[in-house]
Amino acid sequence: MDRRRAIEEAVHNAEMDGACVSAEFAEDMRCFVDGNMDLNEMMRRALQRNDHRDDE
Repeated sequence: MDRRRAIEEAVHNAEMDGACVSAEFAEDMRCFVDGNMDLNEMMRRALQRNDHRDDE
């Protein structure tokens, strides 16, 4: 499966479960699909954006 198809399926599955994709994550996915970011970096950035442990 190519990167674009993998991302499309992941987003579709997430949306079917009620999730939404932020503009920041959409941009990271575009970079991943274009080959400008690897999966580890994309996930690291997503986790960093969504780490709310310091908010408590």
